[in-house]
Amino acid sequence: MSKNVLMLKNFEAPKIEGVYFRLMCLTGQSKGEAYILNGQRILLGRGDHVDIKINDIKSSREHAEIVKVGSDYFITDLGSQNGILVNNEKVKQSPLKEGDRVVVGQTVYKFTRLDVKKGTETNIQFNLPKEDKNPKKKSNVGIVLFGLFSLIVLSFLMQDNSSVSTDESKRQTQLRTKNVSDDIANALKKRQVKDDKNQKFKINAIFQRGLREYREKNYFRAINEFNLALILNPNDPLAEFYLRKTKEELDRVIAEDFIKAKRDEEGLRYPNAIMTYCSVIRLLIKQPLDPRYINAEEEIKKLESKLGMDVGETHCIKKPDSDQSF
Repeated sequence: MSKNVLMLKNFEAPKIEGVYFRLMCLTGQSKGEAYILNGQRILLGRGDHVDIKINDIKSSREHAEIVKVGSDYFITDLGSQNGILVNNEKVKQSPLKEGDRVVVGQTVYKFTRLDVKKGTETNIQFNLPKEDKNPKKKSNVGIVLFGLFSLIVLSFLMQDNSSVSTDESKRQTQLRTKNVSDDIANALKKRQVKDDKNQKFKINAIFQRGLREYREKNYFRAINEFNLALILNPNDPLAEFYLRKTKEELDRVIAEDFIKAKRDEEGLRYPNAIMTYCSVIRLLIKQPLDPRYINAEEEIKKLESKLGMDVGETHCIKKPDSDQSF
């Protein structure tokens, strides 16, 4: 276990006096474990190098992080596939408060504050005075009543002063919370800028792969790359343009091949026609249900019969699983 957390079984409390913050696992394989938060940054996930390991297939390797800012804790999603929930609300980043329920993948945790007192027992006994049958001592009752009255008046006076102190304390707490929120917002803004740069670099790499496949006439590969770029950035005009252009080019080449094959067939150049139909099949190898693919296969069978060949004797693609088929 990482030095950033202290893991205890069966929701046990630490033995040493102090105030602790912990995550309590309520479901899954780790149910009953409590994680005392010690470090400034605690990493949660399914990977081997995290601080809190989550045995959950719905969890990412580095799913989320808990960061301590001042005396407060904040949880942040690290771009996981399934995200995080805080009190049944999906969030990217959220402060953690006493009793918050946090869902990571399919595992539920509870965030709590734990105040561990000294282990000594305190036995307080109240000795009630016995009834005094001596009438001379009854005069002490008046003194006691006067003392109680004085304490009540004093408590009212102190309450006025405490209300002023409470208002000031609230103001200071709000100010600290605002400062913490500003720090978190700035940190998230910097991270977002970095993530945006990484995302642009990734999209550009995918787009360049698509262009390379397009130039090499690997049209279906190019279409897959341009579609992936549009998934990451749906409004990318270049990816939309080249996707449309690639589809148009693929349709044009196939149409020309059918015309050429028919011309060779009419000129009794059957082997040339078979080779051209094979070109269509190689272009559409990833789409065997395409009507043009099926049509090319049927035409090859007819030509094989005319040439006295066995039906199916022609193999347009020698190695179907090889990249050389394109």
